Amino acid sequence: MKALYSLLTACTLMLAACSDNKQVELYNTRAALPASPKYNLDGLKVITSFVNKTRGTASTLYGNEFALKAAIEGNKIIAANEVFILVTWKQQDDDHWFGAKIPSDVESVEVIKTASSGNNVVINYEQLNGKSLDLKTDTVGQTERIKYILGQKPSVLP
Repeated sequence: MKALYSLLTACTLMLAACSDNKQVELYNTRAALPASPKYNLDGLKVITSFVNKTRGTASTLYGNEFALKAAIEGNKIIAANEVFILVTWKQQDDDHWFGAKIPSDVESVEVIKTASSGNNVVINYEQLNGKSLDLKTDTVGQTERIKYILGQKPSVLP
């Protein structure tokens, strides 16, 4: 019996010694978007969200009422006054849930705005990179990014 008590005491001491004094944030402040006049999420709705496991990123596509309606109806024709904003975050391990990933620092914010110009619709695309949201001036690949963003199917909600 004495051996059993000694074993339980030893196990208890070993478990008590296994502590991680790492400070855990209650809120994920790293994923917060900085205020910027370059984009505005006020009044926009979430169209869809997705994860790219290969790149280790998570993205959310926001849109105004016109963009949301076009996405839901599956319109292939671009209309004026649509606003799409795709926010992409790097991912990090969740300290509160083993094996889970949560957004970390902002990787990019891509803004697509459409406007009418006579009988035509003009598409304005901007890509803002990093935490400081620096404007990307290189225009290579813009057409593919616009097609990719506009081709996203909306999330189906019950």
